[in-house]
Amino acid sequence: MNAIKKMMKVREIGVLVPLLLLWLITYFINHAFFTATSMIALFRSISVSALGAIGASFVFCCGMMDVSGGSIYGLAGMMTAIAMKEWGMPVPVAILVGLLVGMIFGMINSLIINGLDIPAFIATLGSQYIARGIVNVVSEGRSYTGFPDSFNGIGEVGPLGIPWSIYISLIVAVVAAWMLKYSVFGRRLMAVGGNAETARVCGINIKRVRNMAFVINAMLCALAGILSSARLQTAQAAAGTGWEMTVIAAAIIGGVSMYGGSATIIGALLGVGIMETLTVSMTMIKVNAYWQRVVIGVVIILAVGMDTYKRKHLSGGK
Repeated sequence: MNAIKKMMKVREIGVLVPLLLLWLITYFINHAFFTATSMIALFRSISVSALGAIGASFVFCCGMMDVSGGSIYGLAGMMTAIAMKEWGMPVPVAILVGLLVGMIFGMINSLIINGLDIPAFIATLGSQYIARGIVNVVSEGRSYTGFPDSFNGIGEVGPLGIPWSIYISLIVAVVAAWMLKYSVFGRRLMAVGGNAETARVCGINIKRVRNMAFVINAMLCALAGILSSARLQTAQAAAGTGWEMTVIAAAIIGGVSMYGGSATIIGALLGVGIMETLTVSMTMIKVNAYWQRVVIGVVIILAVGMDTYKRKHLSGGK
């Protein structure tokens, strides 16, 4: 009983239990859910979205929000493809081009927010449109395929039959969890999100901390876009459309507070698991694609509502 009580105090349990129940319900409806093929496909999708959720966690930690992730995802994948197909760059250099795109947009977001004092939501919404517009301009609406085998291989399975994207996401998750819990940057990030004025008085450079958070988020979104292009072996102008809302909702469901000062990488990963399982489950039980969007929208509203309720409850508000 003591072990159970201790387990129930773990904050991620509140996300893990619903995820396991969702898996069981899906299995009873369609026994094909727990086959090796279905589970690998699920975890492959989780691994890509997990990168976005981890990035969103860093931004949320400092009390900010970034809604440009989906467009950065699409632009990075497209620029990587163009670098290989049009500019003849080697695969490693082309990948660096895609990551550089993410870093640039992360810095642009930070400069607009910190320099012009524009709310993060508005600034990143503008960046979302800019990045999506650039994708359409540079691609002219075309899709790119026929990538080198070394690039396509990144989207395939690696050791033990596990996709490389899963290995990459696990490494990123471990590093991110360590950063948030043990690094000086992580402590400063939490301090800025908890109370920016107090953090400033303590000598923390708030603008620098926020800048790093936005750059990390944008680069992880770019990495997700590159991995997606490798997995699908194609780069499309519409890639990543609406993706940012899924990862934002996943992070909040996982226990990351959108008001700042609180985050859990494990929780964010479990939140992604719930969001991706919902999509897979509804597809397997043949729910209309339009109704799937309705369900996802309801989940996003509930996630934000729960986070708001917890914040008011902890602060003693009504």
